[in-house]
Amino acid sequence: MSDHSNASEIVIVGGGIYGTSLAYQLAGAGKTVTLLEAGEVAGGASGGPGERGVRANGRDLRELPVCALSQRLWGEYQQSIEGGVGFRRVGGLKVFDIPYGHREHEVRGRMATTAASQASLGTPSQVLTRDETLAREPELAAGTIGAIYCPNDGVGDHGFATRQFAKAAAKAGVIIRTNARVTGIVQSRGVATAVTLADGETVPVGDKLIVVANAGAEALLKPVLKPYEFGPVWNLMPQMLYVTNPLNKTVNHLLSHAHRRLAIKQLPDGVLMLSGGAHVAYTPEGLWKGSLSAMTQNVTDAILTMPFIDSSSFVKADASRVETVTADLIPLVGQVEALPNLLYAYGWSGHGFAISLGFTRLMTEWVVSGQKPEALEPFSPRRFYEPARFAADVTLSRVAA
Repeated sequence: MSDHSNASEIVIVGGGIYGTSLAYQLAGAGKTVTLLEAGEVAGGASGGPGERGVRANGRDLRELPVCALSQRLWGEYQQSIEGGVGFRRVGGLKVFDIPYGHREHEVRGRMATTAASQASLGTPSQVLTRDETLAREPELAAGTIGAIYCPNDGVGDHGFATRQFAKAAAKAGVIIRTNARVTGIVQSRGVATAVTLADGETVPVGDKLIVVANAGAEALLKPVLKPYEFGPVWNLMPQMLYVTNPLNKTVNHLLSHAHRRLAIKQLPDGVLMLSGGAHVAYTPEGLWKGSLSAMTQNVTDAILTMPFIDSSSFVKADASRVETVTADLIPLVGQVEALPNLLYAYGWSGHGFAISLGFTRLMTEWVVSGQKPEALEPFSPRRFYEPARFAADVTLSRVAA
């Protein structure tokens, strides 16, 4: 049974970085909010060891305006939330060399145009010469020809950040319920009126229902979406490797590479974290199996980029967090056609932490004003089922400073 007289205005499904930061921002806008998490806060892709990149460098152009907003907010919340949100603005370098079969003028042209595009969409970006790049990161391989430097890039402790937003949200009056797995959406007369939990309880929805459960979103939304509203997604298990630093070298920036699926971070305790694209096998139950081939790929790319890593030893590997990926590698943000008070956002494609605060700020504006911000339009599922009309309607937009 449910008591609609006590319904929160907003019910959020999902207790990761999106759910907790959205709850905090909506509470700050004067909304009453209930957040429902199937397990524990930060129990999904927003949890686990190490840090995540807060990177604009190399992002899809459609994401850059949101990323610029997000990076500003990471800095603001690091200062304004008691204890911070675990964000460190270390700057980002995307390193370039000349792969086999490529021509130097092509690579340099890519560097220049990428940096110019990023700068025009709100991400300060500078092309560095080889000498300038090696002055910042002396341990890079000899074949490095330069880099794109983004001073606003950084890293963040994703689990800590998620728990900090949950703590701040609760302090602001948000009701946070863990071990509250949502199994169904109740609808009446064209609106979502409640959600049902695994134990049979019904939780009422006052005004808006927002699903940001990522890997669990599609199954929950399936009964209320029309077939053409589905965006093509699948799940994968990203692998993170942690290695020692016996030579006591320093990695000064968040490093990525233009031609390798690689990210290198130095954690506060000195351990090196290698990630960026190697995946392992998984089961629908969320169980994972290690992969020597994925490990070899990641380590090889890291050593080719920073040769001193060849002296490292393994600390651990982690691939315990399911990630949802879309066909074009940018998220799905939409409104259910049959239930206009139901909003959703998922399919973060492995880089959602970096852009999370920009998306949740824009979704807060959407809820409060009733108008969908223009910056969210490129992420509509319409891009898959109304491509011609969608392309005519959507243009890249700058997020207001």
